[in-house]
Amino acid sequence: MPIRAGFHVEGNDHLILHALVAKMLVLPEEEIEVDFIDAPGRGWEFVLEFIPRALKRFYGQCAQFAVIGVDNDGNVDLDQTGLNEDPRHPRHSNHLGATRNACRYCMIAEVVARIRPQLNWVPKKLGAAWPVLVAVPVEMIETWLLTMKGSPSIQRRPRSIQKQLLYGKPVATRADVISIAIPLIRSMTSADVASLVQSSSSFRDFHDQIAAAQQIIRGATDCW
Repeated sequence: MPIRAGFHVEGNDHLILHALVAKMLVLPEEEIEVDFIDAPGRGWEFVLEFIPRALKRFYGQCAQFAVIGVDNDGNVDLDQTGLNEDPRHPRHSNHLGATRNACRYCMIAEVVARIRPQLNWVPKKLGAAWPVLVAVPVEMIETWLLTMKGSPSIQRRPRSIQKQLLYGKPVATRADVISIAIPLIRSMTSADVASLVQSSSSFRDFHDQIAAAQQIIRGATDCW
């Protein structure tokens, strides 16, 4: 029986995150049955606003886990400015243990924590223990892929150039993601994953969440 999962993320990022989760769980992609929130203009503000409804939907459908994700979207050249982040888009890894008003990771985590007590109507499925994984790539999901390809310094470059570098165009279509991004992920070795964990704090955070929840994600289904 496949593992049911809910993805509530921007644009076509569910395709990339699905492939990454499967890679890190060492599972065929087809063994993860994906439900995702499909709506026009799935930007980060929509993702944030819709989290309560998305989690209730995924929980009610007995998903083994959920992924909530948005890009960090910083767009400052850190090498030129000498900064360690775009001040308007703080990086969560720079303030661990504290909450920043503009931190998108903090915003998502706060909403998830607030909605968990309401996830209580499915027998044997405790909302408090249900894995909800937060993915906030710095500065965007393409950064992870470019870093994996051997450009770790791309994390310090403006995000405006990164889709162009990966896809050869400033805006990627679903077809571009499937033909370019997904094959990159499928070709990743365990050494590639380990290298990306070392190179990217935001990827390491996502990787560590998956590792911590792996037993529940891969365990026996509890309500279907």
